[in-house]
Order: sequence, then C-alpha cells, then structure tokens
Amino acid sequence: MAESRAKRMQVVLTLAVRQEDEAAEKLRQFRDQVVQEERQLQDLRDYAAQYLQAQGGLREGILAHELINYSSFIHRLNEACTEQEGKVLRMQSLLLNMQKQWQIKHQKRKSIEDLIKRLQHEDDVILEKRLQKELDELSSLQLRHRSNQE
Repeated sequence: MAESRAKRMQVVLTLAVRQEDEAAEKLRQFRDQVVQEERQLQDLRDYAAQYLQAQGGLREGILAHELINYSSFIHRLNEACTEQEGKVLRMQSLLLNMQKQWQIKHQKRKSIEDLIKRLQHEDDVILEKRLQKELDELSSLQLRHRSNQE
C-alpha cells in the first residue's frame, strides 16, 4: 500500500520544526545581545552622571583649558550615549522583526501539525470504510455459502 499522506507530511513537519528551532535560537542569541547593549547604555549613563556629579564641585578655581577639556569630554560622553541609544533602538526594532519571523515559523509548524492530524483522521476514516466494506462482503459471502449448503 502507498505511504499515507500524513506520513509523507512528516518530512515537511520535520523541516518546519528545524526552521522554528533555528529561528528561536537566533532570537534568543539576539535578545541576549540587546540586553548586553542596553546594559552598556545604562553603564554609560551611570558613568556620565557620576562624572558630572564628581566634577560639579570642582568648578571653582578651574583653569580655562581644564574647563575646555571638561566640556569636550562631556560632549563626547553625550555623543557616545546618543550613539548607543540609537544602536539599542535599532536592535530592539530588529528584535521585534525576529520575533515576528519566529511567530510565523511557529504558526507554520502548528498548521502542518494540524494538517497531519486531519490527514490521519481522513486516512482512519478511509481505512474504517474499507474494513467495513470487507466485513460486509465477508458477511455476504458467508450468507451465500450457508444458503448454498441448505
């Protein structure tokens, strides 16, 4: 007998499961990267706040070139924070896209599983009808056989 449609679909399901698992792993790794970048941004912000607080009290008696260096450093620190914020925002956007891709693959796998269940049910119904037909034919043969013996 030919292989059932449900069994043939198992190959498709295996592929879909593999794709979903790969997408989930990429998503997990990227989520870890986003968390790391967010942590780095928070560290930058904390450092800037600590630096401003520490240097705030030293304004009196500061030389002009020290003030220029201080101002330049604060500007570079703000730029670093702004760049890191942009990087985090871009990564969060990519993370949302990766989550959507995983959801699509997850839904595809579930749909294939549902299809396989339907196909198995249809195969079971067909087999049941075939068995019932064979039983009916056997019954019919037995009745004829008994009739002929009488």
